[in-house]
Amino acid sequence: MKRSVQSQVTIYILAAFVFVYSFFPIYWITISPLRGVKGFFEDSTSLLPTSFDLTFFINIWNETNFPLYYKNSFIVAAATTVVTVIFSSLIAYVLTRFQFRGKNLLLNGMLIGYMLPPMLLAIPLLGMFISFGIEDSLFGLTISHIAMTLPFGVWMLNSFFKTIPFELEESAWMDGASRFQALYRVILPLLIPGVISVGVFSFIVSFTDYTFGLMMVSSEVNKTIPIGLAGIKESTSLQRGELLAGAAMIIVPMVILFSFVTKYFIKGLTAGAVKG
Repeated sequence: MKRSVQSQVTIYILAAFVFVYSFFPIYWITISPLRGVKGFFEDSTSLLPTSFDLTFFINIWNETNFPLYYKNSFIVAAATTVVTVIFSSLIAYVLTRFQFRGKNLLLNGMLIGYMLPPMLLAIPLLGMFISFGIEDSLFGLTISHIAMTLPFGVWMLNSFFKTIPFELEESAWMDGASRFQALYRVILPLLIPGVISVGVFSFIVSFTDYTFGLMMVSSEVNKTIPIGLAGIKESTSLQRGELLAGAAMIIVPMVILFSFVTKYFIKGLTAGAVKG
């Protein structure tokens, strides 16, 4: 009994340490620019908010193209998420419900593609995009992000489809439903945790991507937040406060997103890992 209590205390201590270690950089990036110009330097070592001043946020929003970068990032991330969720669901359905030659090769090939460093994918993709005339465009950038997120989505949803009895679809067919209606009305509601997990992963990967954005986009009008923020640092006189404000505005959508779907995201990851 005593050993069990000690184990629980140890787990709680380790969990608290991991939480602080992970959350502190986000907390620091958020409160630092909120101190304003004066407090940013005078209270830079304080762990608690000392004031509430939006000067740095207003400066980077009004004096740079940050709103444009923000819009581009949301467009690319939203498109990547929608396409990944739809196609990964359909591909995973085919892989689990149909038998054909090369099925395992296709699935393993996707896993290998996901394991490759982004730069190895970016170089050949850039050559293809130049041939098709879609380089330096949000469309090409979206395709490159899908190349990263689609293999993960297929693998996760493939594990979920395997846990759903085939008899449920057969019952729907006997009631007059088509294959697509059975997938949409019967199977998809059971896949919600997995679909949400794939959607959250896809959005975050796309919204925060730097490698593909650096390789695929060169014009100012098509830059996303990570690339635009790096350019602001090099080409303007804005100080660390504005840059931290920009970084905080990158984190805000991620925090809001996770606050709503954390339960589904964790359930999706664990179910996909254990049941697969």
